[in-house]
Amino acid sequence: MDEYVLIIAGGESVNKEVIYKYIEKANFIIGVDKGAEIAYKYDFKLDILIGDFDSIDEEILEKIDTEILKYPKEKDKTDLELSLDYVLEKEYKSVVILNALGNRLDHTMGNIFLIEKYNDLDIKIIDNNTEIFLLNEKEVILEDKNDCILSIVPISENVEIKNLQGTKYKLKDKRITRGSTLCISNLIKKSQCLISIKKGSAFIIITKNMEE
Repeated sequence: MDEYVLIIAGGESVNKEVIYKYIEKANFIIGVDKGAEIAYKYDFKLDILIGDFDSIDEEILEKIDTEILKYPKEKDKTDLELSLDYVLEKEYKSVVILNALGNRLDHTMGNIFLIEKYNDLDIKIIDNNTEIFLLNEKEVILEDKNDCILSIVPISENVEIKNLQGTKYKLKDKRITRGSTLCISNLIKKSQCLISIKKGSAFIIITKNMEE
């Protein structure tokens, strides 16, 4: 993911260091409703601000100098989903979403499953300790994730894992079913970790090992 749209959502804020790490390589930055408060707090420029603005501080909203795309409060999509519609409309391909997780479980789950809905996009949801993306009948090599916890969560009825290497528990030609916890809390042990899915779709969740 060399070039991407960065979306600053309105959930629990990630650390300033994490935000600036992803601002650095973003070619377009979208603020989603309350996410604009983070841009104001950390003094970086948004390219557009999207939402119904029911949760943002109105004084801060007035101070944000950028294009604003406002929606009514009563609508059929969340502000984050509307932002992903905008990304598709502009024909961007890759997205990093920050501040999409938090204490509201309904919002968190809804945000995560947007990755599946918008699977034509290469989407990653990232917070201080976690990275989530969808893997759909292809392979990926994770770089420099040593000692991170790896979970593979099937979202199709069946997932056929062709190969899983570079982890404490390896797999080859293994079928797991939706609801299975077999692939929860594995441990990445190598500088390169290969995950190859032959059939089906799964969320890949990488978590910093807080017990290090």
